[in-house]
Amino acid sequence: MNIFKKLKFFLFLLILINCKSFSQDGWFWLNPLPQGNYLTDAEYAGNNIVYVSGYGGTMMKSTDNGVSFSVMQNKECGESIIFINELTGFSNSTNGILKTTNGGNNWRYIPAPVDSVNDFSTSPQISLYGLKNNKVYISNDLGESWNLSLTAYPDNIFYSLHFPTNNIGFVVGYKPTVFSSSRIHKTTNGGITWDTIPVNFRFRTNGVYFLNAQTGFVTTFANRNLLLKTTNGGAGWDTVYNFINGTAGQIKFFDQNNGYIRGNSDTWLTTNQGNNWTYSYKSKNTFLKNFNDGIGLDRYFLFRTTNGGTNWLDLTSGFMDSFYDVTFINSNTGFTGGNNFIYKTTNNGINWTPYYLGLITYTGVNSIVFPDTNTGFAGIDGGRFARTTNAGVNWQILETGQTDHLYGISFPSADTGYAVTKWGYNIKTINGGLNWSPAVNDSCQYEVVSFLNSLTGFTGGHKNALDNAIIKRTTNGGNSWTAYYPDSMYNVRDLCFSPNNTFFVAGYKLNSVNFNGVIARTTNLGDTWTIQGFPDRISAVYFYSALTGYASAENNIMYKTTNGGENWFATYCVNYFSSYGLYFTDDNTGYAVSPYGQIIKTTTGGGVLISVEPQSYVVPHTFNLHQNYPNPFNPSTKIKFDIPKAMNASLKIYDILGREVSVIVNDFLIPGTYSFDFDGSNFSSGVYFYVLTGDGFVESKKMLLVK
Repeated sequence: MNIFKKLKFFLFLLILINCKSFSQDGWFWLNPLPQGNYLTDAEYAGNNIVYVSGYGGTMMKSTDNGVSFSVMQNKECGESIIFINELTGFSNSTNGILKTTNGGNNWRYIPAPVDSVNDFSTSPQISLYGLKNNKVYISNDLGESWNLSLTAYPDNIFYSLHFPTNNIGFVVGYKPTVFSSSRIHKTTNGGITWDTIPVNFRFRTNGVYFLNAQTGFVTTFANRNLLLKTTNGGAGWDTVYNFINGTAGQIKFFDQNNGYIRGNSDTWLTTNQGNNWTYSYKSKNTFLKNFNDGIGLDRYFLFRTTNGGTNWLDLTSGFMDSFYDVTFINSNTGFTGGNNFIYKTTNNGINWTPYYLGLITYTGVNSIVFPDTNTGFAGIDGGRFARTTNAGVNWQILETGQTDHLYGISFPSADTGYAVTKWGYNIKTINGGLNWSPAVNDSCQYEVVSFLNSLTGFTGGHKNALDNAIIKRTTNGGNSWTAYYPDSMYNVRDLCFSPNNTFFVAGYKLNSVNFNGVIARTTNLGDTWTIQGFPDRISAVYFYSALTGYASAENNIMYKTTNGGENWFATYCVNYFSSYGLYFTDDNTGYAVSPYGQIIKTTTGGGVLISVEPQSYVVPHTFNLHQNYPNPFNPSTKIKFDIPKAMNASLKIYDILGREVSVIVNDFLIPGTYSFDFDGSNFSSGVYFYVLTGDGFVESKKMLLVK
């Protein structure tokens, strides 16, 4: 092996072994606290250790048996978790698993044929078990490698497995025929061979737990929601409970007699080895340590019980509502709207005071604007709007003459205002909303409206007849409109003007798999447009200054531009869901709100921008590190690479001795193709290696600097 191959292999091992997670400050939670994201799973890992996970890499940990939790900012952790002790745990990923050995502080991606660890056993050694479609896999080295154990018929689907010991295991699923047939398989030799257990019930089995080789339980779903018990290793089954009050999920026993079954918001308890069960409506997704101590998850909120669910202590602070817009009248004072409420903060979003609108019917505040510091307007459902003339101290409900959802409003002055509705009405007022012009319907679904002054403005949404996005412009105060139908956009979600009168339209388009984001930009009020695409749909866009703008997307992404929208860079955002309302009080301080109750804030401009330039946001199919060009080079060369999914990635330069000489990027990247111009002016002639790592992928290439 020559020196170059040796060095390449050495770098591969070095980076693979020392894979670390990267962190980046930027956005933080205001509501709800402490985490804001949707919670999905909880795990007791020791006497006092409790872990909770959720969307968007949410990870929380308690060291006092759930009395209090700290948020661990991990962008890697998945929605489901399983811990084999206080420090070592596993989470789900794509085409692999995530592993921590330091209590969730860091997670390492391991390529694997499974996407999660479904169960483990500890006797006589630790073994991990995973499912993928109709296959069972086993790992005996803590997830580093996996062996195929069972392959069922191709049209079978496995849902759950349990190994009471290393040798004895059961896996359940079903065959999706017209009448779903249950499938149960059993091994007594650690997965070397499996036997098919004949069953006489034709329901989907989705949960399994065995106390020993003979006594076990399965839950069924679909046609009948039942709990079945066997005392002879699966040869015969008896129905011991009918879940007429809910749908059962997974089964867990604390010992040979005491156990529980967990549903989405229901719990069933047994104290006599499953012969009898007591229904306990706990109203939470409940995870029990014993019959008294437990953790409850309710969407974004975290609870704890010490008396078996009779009472719950709320560990989450804040309020739940649906937020679609946010605005500020100065650096301290801002507003957002919910269902029948308008919320006001006077201390930078730390606290929010609700104002009850007092409307009987369901009333969502869809948009809120302040043309000056005292006068504000909020568009609400039913064609109504709320107006304040004293900076939100009081609000008056007024009618527009419509009965539709007032989705967008824009007031270039306290007197002149425009509004659009979901079902295609476009209306105007010139006396502060006391009277509105007759409505005109043009068969559109409008989402938003924005006016630069009393005469010039845009509105946008979806054109039903064409099944395409529509952008309309007026330069005469709404007397006439010019329509644009961008081919690359399916719907418009937001509009905004930058201070230099550049106009931006944010929305999305459809492809065969999902929604892709689109931002359209015009510098001549719509005569010509520049269209840019993004991997995820864009829900909001805002420019505080002519150069600095932000756009909210899904999957923990917030885009930022510092050159007036010519280029956009992704930064990590704590909110997994897209924010529909976005407002900045300066270039660095901003707020974002979502329909799922989240309010987040940044004081650092959303975090540090990545140092590589995105060439395309078209999602590549695979990782790829391109050969630099030109090569050899003097003194600069271009390096390109492809990222197929959102991940932490690094691109580093090494010299011939394996010493790190430059870090090109060490950050959170979204899917796309990136390039970097490497300048070797300060380096001596010779051979260098550039190495791309991320999410289990490592590749290096050689380049030659000749001076």
